[in-house]
Amino acid sequence: MKLSVVIGTYNQRHILKKTLESLFHQTLSPELYEIQVIDSSSIDGTEKMIEELKPTCRFNYQRVPNNGKTAARNLGVKQAKGEIIFLTDADMVAEQNLLEEHLRAHEKRNNAAFEGLTINPDGKPYIRARLRTWQKLKWAYFLTGNLSIRKETIVEVGLFDENFRSYGWEDIELGYRLHQMKIPLFYLPAAVNHHHHPVSNEGMLERKYQMGKSAALFYKKHPNLGIKLFLGLNPLAMAVYRFIKRRPSLLENIRRKANSSNFYRYILEEYQYRLGLEEGLG
Repeated sequence: MKLSVVIGTYNQRHILKKTLESLFHQTLSPELYEIQVIDSSSIDGTEKMIEELKPTCRFNYQRVPNNGKTAARNLGVKQAKGEIIFLTDADMVAEQNLLEEHLRAHEKRNNAAFEGLTINPDGKPYIRARLRTWQKLKWAYFLTGNLSIRKETIVEVGLFDENFRSYGWEDIELGYRLHQMKIPLFYLPAAVNHHHHPVSNEGMLERKYQMGKSAALFYKKHPNLGIKLFLGLNPLAMAVYRFIKRRPSLLENIRRKANSSNFYRYILEEYQYRLGLEEGLG
């Protein structure tokens, strides 16, 4: 067993089915990989859908209490039989050569992590920067929708921090710890998957708030200036946030205009992020 796909899921039955079917039909030989699906007690019929699948490779599905995404992923990693862990999400539909490209990369470079190319619902790449194949990436690109790493390495660094229960940052925080261990991260654009999770405006505002709370945890773990600035805890941004917070009428005006203005939408999302950040730090 060379590679293990690890997916944590909760109430994503329809898109999870498409994701799994894309992983069942890979160019990589079926005996070389497995799929570990950890279900945090979905109530949308996920278990019945799984029963109707016809896996082409070794497949393990397990229902567990809902202790969050990080706990589900950690369990999947611990149970994995493969030398290489491929981390993805339930809403990431794979192109046929995805796993083969990741495994080939690890055969060329022994102890490294690889970030593939994820395409958003709007058809644009998730990583917008212009990057070269095999370009060495900063730790901030450690994004686990399309990422592979040796099992022994991710276990050695301590897996995901299960204190991250809100949305976001748990993967990048892990990437920061790997960076401290001198584990390089390379870009692998030949390994492609497609993200099928459009987010509504209201959903994005809630996500930004949760990201802020996660960012506070990140900073508490690594309270240095570099992380502080990376997470947006700079004096100017926080001053703008507090200026708006002290003026309810201004905030309400921003909320109204956000429905028709990208500029005000951005201001409101940044406000929500720092609201969560302030509460998390408090």
